[in-house]
Amino acid sequence: MNYLKSIGKIAGTCAVLGLGWYLTTRGAQSQSAPPPVLSRFAGPTSSQTLALDGNGTWLVVANPDNNSVTFFDVANDRNRKLREIPVGEEPNGVAVNPQGTRAYVANTVSGTISVLSILRTSPQVAREIAEIEVGVEPYGVALTPNGRKLYVTNRRSNSVSVIDTATNRVTATITDVGFAPTGIAISNNGNDSDDDETVYVTNFFGTPRTGQLDGEDDAKQGVVVFIRAGSDSVDGVAPLLPIGDTGFKAPGDAIARIAPGTEDRLTTSAYPNQLNSIALKGNFALIPSTGASPNGPARFDLNTQSLLSSLDLTQLKDQTINMHVAVRDQAATPKLFITQPWAVAVKNNANEAYVVSMASDIVVKATLDATGKPSVVNIPGATPTRVLQIATGRNPRGIVINNTDTRAYVMNYISRDVTVIDVTNDSVVGTIESAPLPTPGSFEDQILAGKDLYHASVGEFDGPGPLSPKIRGRMSNNGWGSCSSCHPDGLSDNVVWIFAAGPRRAISQHADFDPEDPTSMRALNWSGIFDEQEDFEANIRGVSGGLGLIVGDDGITPAAAPVPFTPPNGGRRQLKIRGFNAWDAIKAYIQFGVRAPLAPVAKDDPEAVAGRELFKAANCQSCHGGNAWSTSKVTFTPPPDSNLLSAGQIIGQLKKVGTFDSTQRNEVRANAAAPLGADGYVPPSLLSISAFPQTFFHNGSVNSLEGVLNNVAHRSAGTNGVDSLSDSNARRQVVQFLLSIDAYSEPIAPR
Repeated sequence: MNYLKSIGKIAGTCAVLGLGWYLTTRGAQSQSAPPPVLSRFAGPTSSQTLALDGNGTWLVVANPDNNSVTFFDVANDRNRKLREIPVGEEPNGVAVNPQGTRAYVANTVSGTISVLSILRTSPQVAREIAEIEVGVEPYGVALTPNGRKLYVTNRRSNSVSVIDTATNRVTATITDVGFAPTGIAISNNGNDSDDDETVYVTNFFGTPRTGQLDGEDDAKQGVVVFIRAGSDSVDGVAPLLPIGDTGFKAPGDAIARIAPGTEDRLTTSAYPNQLNSIALKGNFALIPSTGASPNGPARFDLNTQSLLSSLDLTQLKDQTINMHVAVRDQAATPKLFITQPWAVAVKNNANEAYVVSMASDIVVKATLDATGKPSVVNIPGATPTRVLQIATGRNPRGIVINNTDTRAYVMNYISRDVTVIDVTNDSVVGTIESAPLPTPGSFEDQILAGKDLYHASVGEFDGPGPLSPKIRGRMSNNGWGSCSSCHPDGLSDNVVWIFAAGPRRAISQHADFDPEDPTSMRALNWSGIFDEQEDFEANIRGVSGGLGLIVGDDGITPAAAPVPFTPPNGGRRQLKIRGFNAWDAIKAYIQFGVRAPLAPVAKDDPEAVAGRELFKAANCQSCHGGNAWSTSKVTFTPPPDSNLLSAGQIIGQLKKVGTFDSTQRNEVRANAAAPLGADGYVPPSLLSISAFPQTFFHNGSVNSLEGVLNNVAHRSAGTNGVDSLSDSNARRQVVQFLLSIDAYSEPIAPR
């Protein structure tokens, strides 16, 4: 953690020193008279990682890894980098008022909003004039049409902060907004009042549906919360229902105990998950999401889907399409699927939207018909047909369109630049550097290379020789899938997947390694079936359908499919990325680049302090002790001795705590056979457990931490069956303690 913070500070300092102009490939154009200052926005607003002022002449872009924001002059396609301004730690959301005199930046780790005064005629460009404390991990920010109020989503404290921009004070904190509030969109009815607008907020994770079984394709639904701006209170909630037919059929149904056959004949569903963004068009809200289709069999084109939902804001009914179908149906090859749709922006004067595919490094275009139903656009007149896909930089995460519907700007997180798109003809007209990249060959560069591959559905690798062409692909089949599809930012999508071993809630990788000793790693997966990060090569090849990163002697041809344990997969010949071994880079990212989420409850909260003592008295640390808040640890150098293994599991790492029930309908493997679990499970880490709500235990059998502690066998596992937590008030205090655990908590040593 400390090392990473040092890297971030160094990078941020270097970034701020880069004050020179940076021109697009088309060069700067001559200046003209400044456009008029606007007092209000032309249309609805939404939260993004970059923002324009009201007349679309100044652009401000967040640089999360550099702890800065960059200002650009984009008037008349000048596209000039003006200056990089330091802000708080890990800025993500940006908003600029319509007049272009103030910018607001959500600093996720700092828990603050930086207020910047924009100085258009000064070389200083901008300066911070206020820092406003909000909730835990602020992420999205959006201004009302007249710029009088700023709304902030606090992802970890599950709240929305409301800021009066005249006084820079928090005037309200709205707490009944669901779990992990993230995206924001605000209506614009065209008048001078902001109190008659509606604020729409997405929950990042899908929410359990009553009566549905976790692991089923329709187990959860998306959620959009409505907030009345006049009273700053919740005015309603709209569900985004699972899509009943993804358009892709499966050869089996694990939960129904139908083993995979030779024919794809069974309809599959998917529910909206990872709702990062929302945008408004007339009476409709557009929400992209990564659809989860977790029921087995596990196959690249059945697990995740690329969903785009249109929510009728008057009828509260949604129409959702699977954008992957459009790519499937195109006649041209090769195909590139629209993996992890992350952000969306709409034109003011046309029923057209642009959706960012974070993993596939593209923007796709969609249109809305009179009923609000979206359709993916193909390249006009192209033969054979092909989906219109606009290439961006690496890992695009935000998009804004100017008020004249002529330009779109895309923030690329990993390549640290901005793609400029002419949306009158859907072509790229330039790329502007936003922040400097690490020094080539440095350790920070290796971490960034690993982050690049982790979030990529395609991947670009060095050729086997100095003059060889780049090797593209290998991460998935036609760009369908990435590590981040199930582990956004290295964390968890909160989905219970019916995998080859059985039902498995996706484990966040921030706790794979001991935070104080990155060489110490826990046994991987719930059943301890892997002992090296490189074992996940099997997921790249199997779950994502890719060719993988481990190669033969020629440096190109995929080596034989890896198996866990013997022989070891670490150290085998790999593809390289920017000179680094690909798997070494991914491992470095997981070790040093995946941040543990911050906890919403203070360490000194009296209830949490009492809960900590009760936790210790119940000897919960026998499973959940140590720096990683899990006692699991790979104690051997691979390969393990055969006596350490049983049924493909590192048997000594498993604990029986009463969470396996073979009678549960979702206790099944992806191939419809009986699952692993009777021998117990690897103790999951409690580090930042608050960030992954409503889905607990390996199979999602309970939807709250209170439910976790209601399991008597589980809560008594550390005391040989003696129940010291029979009192409900004591359990409530333990829950408060659990909600306080993050990387800043003092670990409890096992005993």
